[in-house]
Amino acid sequence: MFIIQALSLVGFLMCDIAANGLKNDQSFFSIHNLNSRSSNQADEIYIDFNTSLHACDKKYLSLTIDSSEIMSKWKGFDFSSSKLRNMASALSPANIRIGGTNADFLIFEPNGDELLPKSSSFYDSGYFDFKAFKAPEAPQNFTMTGKQWDNMTSFFKWVRWDLMFDFNVFLRRDGVWDPVNAQTLLDYSAARGIEIPAFQLGNEPNAFLHNFNISILPPSLARDFIVLKQLLSNYSQYRESGLYGPDVTSMSTHSASADYFKQFLNSGACSVVNAATFHQYYKDGRKTSVDDFLNTTVMDSLKKSFEAGQEVLKEISCPLALALTETSSCYGGGAPGLSDRYVAGFLWLDKLGLAAQYGITTVYRQTFFGGSYALVNNNLDPAPDFYLSVLYKRLAAGPVFHVSKQSEQLRVYAHCAIFHVSKQSEQLRVYAHCASNEQYPPGALVVYFMNIRNTTAVLSLSQFTGLDKDVFLLTPGDADGLKSRFVKLNDELLLMSGSELPPMLPTTITGDVTVTAQSFGFIIVPAAKVSLCIGYHEKTTKS
Repeated sequence: MFIIQALSLVGFLMCDIAANGLKNDQSFFSIHNLNSRSSNQADEIYIDFNTSLHACDKKYLSLTIDSSEIMSKWKGFDFSSSKLRNMASALSPANIRIGGTNADFLIFEPNGDELLPKSSSFYDSGYFDFKAFKAPEAPQNFTMTGKQWDNMTSFFKWVRWDLMFDFNVFLRRDGVWDPVNAQTLLDYSAARGIEIPAFQLGNEPNAFLHNFNISILPPSLARDFIVLKQLLSNYSQYRESGLYGPDVTSMSTHSASADYFKQFLNSGACSVVNAATFHQYYKDGRKTSVDDFLNTTVMDSLKKSFEAGQEVLKEISCPLALALTETSSCYGGGAPGLSDRYVAGFLWLDKLGLAAQYGITTVYRQTFFGGSYALVNNNLDPAPDFYLSVLYKRLAAGPVFHVSKQSEQLRVYAHCAIFHVSKQSEQLRVYAHCASNEQYPPGALVVYFMNIRNTTAVLSLSQFTGLDKDVFLLTPGDADGLKSRFVKLNDELLLMSGSELPPMLPTTITGDVTVTAQSFGFIIVPAAKVSLCIGYHEKTTKS
């Protein structure tokens, strides 16, 4: 067992997947709040490294771009921009989901116009009762042209993102999904060798009645997925592609979204989809405050969705994993002035740690581009969460270990991590200018943390006394503090240099690590040794 003592610090413990052994006498790690050090009122956390609960792969942190960007003709998104390509590549490898509300109004027309009239009889097919539609404006179909599709998929291939595309489920005939337009896209893509590793069908179907005054019942949607699977089986290039659904809204036990989720899987979809999927946001972007981003109760609300999903899977004996295919801080495009600021990192980093503990296979960040929660804004400038995500991608992967106890104010998650920069890798074109070329030795230990209190904390890794520690401490970038548009790494402001990412280098210290108030970051002990990560490293290296 591995013991952690801590006060008023939110932290995550991770080990390098190239690890080769944790000595028995290296069993104590303590986190002290400076104001409480003498009280000895520490929380003890036990982490069992003998077994792992889950393994996070290199695509665990993945991304979304909303289909609305296609509808807006990719305004502001320059596919040829070297700056944009470098930022996107810094987050690879990753999955990229193209979906969202507008996915269910997207029509693929290889040589078509970019907008279709609302009265289009083929596409509407009388499915919508626009007179009864409750929103200020009825939804409008729009087209994605072959040129748009080519630009998009070429960009994804260049930056090493694997596409997951969400088909329009509102294209229906006699109550069943009509696959004709999907077939047009697949024919077009197969002829050009375009890779599409994953597909979806529909977005948040449990909310159709509320949003559009229509409904597709779970058994019907399950049958639609079977139709899609049969369609994919006709293509050698896509028959092995994954299917992911039903993409319901945030769940809690016995909620309407959880009921839809259950009925969908129980209607045959459990044997059709590759993972059971859902979305999650903490707050309404119009009704939130900076305090919500630091509130552990808000952070813990995420557990309800995870537990509701796991409860359904257990109840119906469905062996699928859960994937979080759309998530961010606040729905409605995010909270302007919060979701795009330094403070957003607390909810984001906590979500990554908590989801890993619950065995969520993939967390898709809404969004890479578009909205106040975007990692990259409309001016193609990175938000603070972009740099946090880049560091996470470089550091975090591998097995997740059991944490037997957590106090209300202490959050500790344990799993392996990775930091590999290979000169022989394709990643050299991206990482050579934005990351250290240092390669940590096997067994390096990684701790990532959040100090959400307004007091300084000291992290004492007692079992590694005398060993060097590489520290990546992220703090607000200017006097705006938590609401800063910028972020500092080890007191150095992170700014793009033209199209190039800034160096993101650690500070090396020996001894305890001082953590400033309301900050987060990563600590690496290069000479640490943790035994149970070695197997995962060997397995992934061979594969």
